[in-house]
Amino acid sequence: MSFVLFDTEYIADKGFLEDGFDGWKNREVIQIAALKIDEKLEVSETFNVYVKPLKHEHISPYFSDLTGITDKTMQQQGVDFPTAYKLFLQFVQNDVCYSHGWGADDDADGVVMRETLSYYDLKNVQQLKYKNIAPWFKKQYIKNNINITKQASGEIAHLLGKEDVLKKLNLQPHNALYDVYSLLVGIRYFNIYTESFE
Repeated sequence: MSFVLFDTEYIADKGFLEDGFDGWKNREVIQIAALKIDEKLEVSETFNVYVKPLKHEHISPYFSDLTGITDKTMQQQGVDFPTAYKLFLQFVQNDVCYSHGWGADDDADGVVMRETLSYYDLKNVQQLKYKNIAPWFKKQYIKNNINITKQASGEIAHLLGKEDVLKKLNLQPHNALYDVYSLLVGIRYFNIYTESFE
């Protein structure tokens, strides 16, 4: 039995932070990264794709500094979202997709995946099964007396003192591929398989 850990990076219209999360406008995915994990918590397949935005002509310097993703990244490696989504469907197959959203609902990054999908006139597109793994992490922190009130997926490895194992990626937190490996570090640290994620 396998499952998928995934993470996205996405951009939105300027001003969304000032309006609070209720003010998100035109969010769209620009990176999807995922790992297929087997019953031994080993990576059997890796997925990483950059997505050319439809509604945002350029990637801001702030976002580039945060993620390492630039306009040049998109020019050289980016594909349109329908192509990226099709590739992701082929990667996932029938597995459950777990992502991390500390204050999010049950779908976490699944929400922005569906929002981005809505910008394209795609008929009868397959929907994936998304679940938020953050509540599971919260339980582990309490159980192990780790005092944390808020944390993003890319911070998990650092929080647990295991960020050195991610140096070989040559990426930074807030790049989706780094963040999804950080999630895996946390799962391996607590060494509990997917049955306990619910």
